[in-house]
Amino acid sequence: MKETIGGNLTRYRKGLGLSQKALAEKVGVTVESIKNYEEAKTLPDSKNLYNLARALDVTLDNLLRSQSFGELHDFRFRAHASFKETPQFTARVRRMLGTYNAIEAAVGVSPFAPETLSCDRLEGKEKLIQATATRFRGSLGLGDVAVPNLFQGVEKLGLKVLRQPIEISRFFGISACSFGRGAFVLVNTHEITIERQFFTLAHELGHLIFHRDEYGGHLMEKGSKEAEKAREKVADYFAGHLLVPQAELDRVYQYERNILQLKQHFRVSYQVILNRLAEMGAIDYQQEIKKIRAIYKKRHGSPLKNSMELPPALKAKDFPENQRYRQLIWQAFDKGNISELKAAELLNLTVEELRIRCQEAEVYAIS
Repeated sequence: MKETIGGNLTRYRKGLGLSQKALAEKVGVTVESIKNYEEAKTLPDSKNLYNLARALDVTLDNLLRSQSFGELHDFRFRAHASFKETPQFTARVRRMLGTYNAIEAAVGVSPFAPETLSCDRLEGKEKLIQATATRFRGSLGLGDVAVPNLFQGVEKLGLKVLRQPIEISRFFGISACSFGRGAFVLVNTHEITIERQFFTLAHELGHLIFHRDEYGGHLMEKGSKEAEKAREKVADYFAGHLLVPQAELDRVYQYERNILQLKQHFRVSYQVILNRLAEMGAIDYQQEIKKIRAIYKKRHGSPLKNSMELPPALKAKDFPENQRYRQLIWQAFDKGNISELKAAELLNLTVEELRIRCQEAEVYAIS
């Protein structure tokens, strides 16, 4: 136990870039105490253990368990090279995935993963990617119409999707897959528009379909940057055609050339529309975006940042987060497979609030 706690303390402290002195000050103990904990000479008492977990932004479980992830050993992640991974982030992602997987098991639902093909480059594979996007739209029950709510659509298929605020620069999402327990996508919501969240989900679906053999045990990319860029282009192209099908874009573009009207019709970012039109050869992307940014700055007196969306923008309140996940928790609780306390914790409710919700459900139930 001393060795496990000591190793975890060192790993999480270094993950935050803290010195032993800085951690000691945050916890209210001596530097010598931190050193002894990390070198497995002494064990922190329960109060200090709790304070250490808070200071390191992890759970008590993260400090007490070994780095082996047990039941999640069969999940593989698609590694990223665009953000800085920390042990805290890895632990948080695996904790979320583990909880979701356990709730699915408690309810007894069947796992889902999209089809898998191999495609590591865009050039010469455009028709394959377009056809795959069309098939996936078919699985969502769509023809060529705009996707009303991609979150809801893929959750109905059984995909594990969590939307959570993750304060990591340039991090939009990540995906994982297990042969026996399906696929998982985490979408970052921290200061990120709904349009960008839609694209992130579509992008990660592209990776799950085309790059499944690239998934591994790490969340960070360790291979060639050129290979990573090529895979990103494939996933971007798939996402663009999933969200903006070619037949519908051809039809609408015959009578509508206004970027704002097009983005509203397809419920996507203006940048997705510009990219799709550029692929068609209808516009020059750089010239068009330069013009849009100049107009925006003239009208608003401030620059149009990449993280911003042109109006009319989709509203977060119209797209409730984690609906499938919450429904599964209620089902597991109703079946008696998780306790009242655990259900309240997972739903971010007090036990009293949980009981009130249950009473309301009974009152309005149809007999």
